[in-house]
Amino acid sequence: MQWEKHLTALATLATFAVAATVSVPAAAADYKVAPSVTAPLEKSPKVALLIGNSYSFYNCGVHTALRGLMQKGEPKESMKTRLLTISSGSLSFHDVAQYLSPHEQDPYADVEDGKLKHPMFDVVLLQGHSTAATSKKRVPYFEKYAKAHAETIRAAGSTPLLVMTWPKKDKPEDIRKLADTTIRIGNEAGMRVVPVGLAFMEAIRQKPDLEMYMPDKSHPSMAGTYLYGAVLYASLFGRTPEAIPYLGECEKPLPEETAAFLRGVAWKTVKDFYGWK
Repeated sequence: MQWEKHLTALATLATFAVAATVSVPAAAADYKVAPSVTAPLEKSPKVALLIGNSYSFYNCGVHTALRGLMQKGEPKESMKTRLLTISSGSLSFHDVAQYLSPHEQDPYADVEDGKLKHPMFDVVLLQGHSTAATSKKRVPYFEKYAKAHAETIRAAGSTPLLVMTWPKKDKPEDIRKLADTTIRIGNEAGMRVVPVGLAFMEAIRQKPDLEMYMPDKSHPSMAGTYLYGAVLYASLFGRTPEAIPYLGECEKPLPEETAAFLRGVAWKTVKDFYGWK
């Protein structure tokens, strides 16, 4: 009888262990620092600025993928998106205050007596250097300028967001440091973190044969840029892109099955990361 009770107890523990394992999102293994800004945006943004480098510029720009999802989605979103990138650029390269100020002939600037009548952008996304969150030398500057830019963006009446990038193809283990550093800095600056890197790693785990990188093992392939855009869509509008019939449009569209898979990964990653139901 004692032996039977022991076996029953072991079976019960095993069941709980399996249940616990299943209930924890796979991407959660990639980070320990919990995001502090998790509520959906109060309303859909109408104008966005994305500041970054070639990670956001490749494959006709992530804003192109985002725009395609917005146009094909229901309800259709008409958010205008400006992409400002500098090759190999760190956040320190960008004069954010100047970006948010009125310029002659700028269609986004509604000016009266030389001053903006309202902020040019509802949201401003900051995408840093590929090693900003993993290089010992770069992390202090990433932190310094992410926080400084967040203050500048808020002073201009806009909402700052921090994009979590992805590790190099041959250094997948870097995702833990990359994610925790980005989330910590975002938390300290009161910024929402956009979990693109977590979605990247989840896609690779589920479909290791799907190429997410260019041959340089750093920049995103078309699939990578598409996933980036889908994560932005889910994070900015607070809803799933899963049913959107958009396959991409730079050079050649993705296979329907691949696009659907990436949209699903994007939504699950965003939903789990923010704790949305």
